[in-house]
Amino acid sequence: MASWLRSCASALRRLPRRGIEEFWQGGVRDPLINAAQKQEWAKSGDPWPAVLLRQKSFEDMHKLWYVLLKEKNFLLAEQHEARQNRVRWKHHGRLKKVKLSMKRILTVLTRREIHQQVLRSKEMLLQQTQREELETQRFQLEESMKGLRWKIRRAEPRDSMATQAWKATLQKYEADHERLLRELVPLRRDTMQLLSPDWRFARKYSDLPGAINWKRQWVRALEDRQWKPVRLPA
Repeated sequence: MASWLRSCASALRRLPRRGIEEFWQGGVRDPLINAAQKQEWAKSGDPWPAVLLRQKSFEDMHKLWYVLLKEKNFLLAEQHEARQNRVRWKHHGRLKKVKLSMKRILTVLTRREIHQQVLRSKEMLLQQTQREELETQRFQLEESMKGLRWKIRRAEPRDSMATQAWKATLQKYEADHERLLRELVPLRRDTMQLLSPDWRFARKYSDLPGAINWKRQWVRALEDRQWKPVRLPA
């Protein structure tokens, strides 16, 4: 029996650590260090300033966020244990510094996202301007093509020099129309997102304060109804 217990104990030592032990390692409840080491390890520096956080990449701030989250959980566990034992907890300053650092990370990431949104909006506005110019040219070409086709159909029995000139002009207009349509394909694809809602602003995923009052029928791309002719009063 004793040998079986020793084998089980050795097997348990070889198992990987679960990670829950890190909630008291280096803290006031760690039995492996003395009081002097606990006081020395309890000292902390200043919170992360936003100036240094702006120089870090998203991956670095992502890792730093989880390090701070781990430290926050560690301090909250100590605070909860102190409240249960009705003893005074001395590390409120460390918890405040951790929360302030996490708040600054969120601020830096939010400002980066706002900056990226502004850049995307400028690019989208430029694409929308180009699309409007090309759509205007397309509309004018289509109107000119309709007029030329009507003239050619009207003078169809005869084959005069004017009819040949109209046909040559019509071929040129058709080539320009095809070129405009090819140029409009990526612009239409990039600017159609203005007509569809962003999933981040949906009621299910939104973390914005207050109620969201946009409706489905307000978005032109999501309208699923057929327009009926309006009857004027006699």
